[in-house]
Amino acid sequence: MKTKNFVVVTISIAVVLGLLIYWREYSTRDQVSLFYVLLWQIGIWIPWFFGFKLIKQVVGKTSKTKFGIPLLAGVCIIWVGLHYGWFFFISSNFSPYLGLPGSRFGVYRYFFIFWTLIDIGLLWFIIDKLKSRKGEELPPPLLLELTRGNNKYFCEPSQIHWLAAENYYTKLSTTEGVFVMRKPLKSFHNLLPQDMFRRIHRSTIVNVNYVSELERGNSQNLKVVMKDGTRRKVSRNFVKEITLFFKDRTY
Repeated sequence: MKTKNFVVVTISIAVVLGLLIYWREYSTRDQVSLFYVLLWQIGIWIPWFFGFKLIKQVVGKTSKTKFGIPLLAGVCIIWVGLHYGWFFFISSNFSPYLGLPGSRFGVYRYFFIFWTLIDIGLLWFIIDKLKSRKGEELPPPLLLELTRGNNKYFCEPSQIHWLAAENYYTKLSTTEGVFVMRKPLKSFHNLLPQDMFRRIHRSTIVNVNYVSELERGNSQNLKVVMKDGTRRKVSRNFVKEITLFFKDRTY
């Protein structure tokens, strides 16, 4: 949600509230100007611009710390308290209803109900919009630039079957064929999606979506059989992990 759009929302709320209050207090219309009622309400609600900026920053950090939710809740409570103080200050000094019968500190009791409901509604609206937008702002798909001869190929992780270390190089088996890149296997392990790629050996990483079988030999050695028929040995250090991983994925 953009700041400009939120300012429009805030001013709209202030105008609608001003009109409702002016309409509700029909007995004082000859003593109160609609213009000043609207100006008073805009003065009360326009500080929400700063609240929006503050909450926007906090929402952006909630995924980076385990204290994100308590932090956001604390900031919201503090902000509502600050806005309440601002509401009381503006109304006590500049409300067009100051000194009129039935009002106290320039407000009527039902003003506080409006204020509370709208503040809660704005908090929910902002957090919902910011979080939904955050979910939409996903990073672009990862592309690997592979070369064969003078040709360049752009490969997505989902197109990679397996990767194997060969000295200072890494061999990649993909839907476009086999490629060799002068990068260590470790660099790919840190880059590729962990839910799609699993290390089965110190020198081998496989795409679990291309695994068709776990094959046990007579000596209890485990091999991963890929859908293209390739067999890759599973290191003893990874046998239990890989076995449990596929057990959890199957019905």
